[in-house]
Amino acid sequence: MMAATLHHRPPSPAPLPCSTAGRPLRGRSLLSTTLCAVSSSAGGSTRTREAAVERMPRLAHREVMLALARQAEARLGGRLLPSDVPGDVTWFGEDGGAALGSVDVRRGAPGSSIDLMLEAWFHRTLPTGSAVDITSLIVFLNGTTDAPHFLMELIQGGPSSLVVLLDLFPRRDLPLHPDYIDRYYGATGIDSHRQSIARIPQVRPYVSPSLLVRSLWSPTAVVVDVQCGEGNESVLEDIVLGQLASSAMAALDVWLEHCAGSLVEMDAAERESLVARDKMISTTSVKLNLSANLPKMFENDVADRVVAEINKAFLGTV
Repeated sequence: MMAATLHHRPPSPAPLPCSTAGRPLRGRSLLSTTLCAVSSSAGGSTRTREAAVERMPRLAHREVMLALARQAEARLGGRLLPSDVPGDVTWFGEDGGAALGSVDVRRGAPGSSIDLMLEAWFHRTLPTGSAVDITSLIVFLNGTTDAPHFLMELIQGGPSSLVVLLDLFPRRDLPLHPDYIDRYYGATGIDSHRQSIARIPQVRPYVSPSLLVRSLWSPTAVVVDVQCGEGNESVLEDIVLGQLASSAMAALDVWLEHCAGSLVEMDAAERESLVARDKMISTTSVKLNLSANLPKMFENDVADRVVAEINKAFLGTV
């Protein structure tokens, strides 16, 4: 689903309380509270994340994703193993800071329903002087459950525009499993958060150029383009740190409460089919998005290294 150089690992600073790189959030109590609440439990992956984001241009959407990643990590706790991603993938840059990136993966602990948690942070300054910034948080579950994965991706191609992709990503073919829709989407009230974002005046539907990608979203997915107009950077920031942050945190909470710890009885054939479906979608996503697009943002050797690590995480291959 994701849209990637300095060849050394940055120093690991202490967790940054209630701000990103010393820049306070603009009085948003929900986001600030979350940042404070989980900062005390920060570990190695958190320090890597903080160091990477600190070196990138400050953007409100990165602050929101920081809060989500910290919350997911804190709530999942011992269900996540420490990261073993090489330092030249957890931080990379080139062209004097014009292209910066960080990818980290934590596998699920044995006996848990977590397959992996992947986060990616990309920044590329274009020759025109504008920039493309892509931030992703994906938590995949394994074959012990059929519960949806968690996915959020934020793509900013200008100072006052943002594409938002947020979903509890379904693992069943929904028309064939209406009970699945009821269990994970109807009973959880997740659609209310999509509705809250849809009511923002600057929000428009986003249509992916990929027909396959369009077919994979749940009916409650947030797939929108926020367009605030030239010169309205502060409007976008208020939306991102306000309703978007609130709805994204609420969606993550639904996923953590109803999906992350779920265990579902399945026979062997059903489980194998579910895992094969997950793998097919992961393979297609890496091929269509990362393998095709990262070389446009980074040198080929950097892109190849990052894609190989993500392939290893999703598919068990290098």
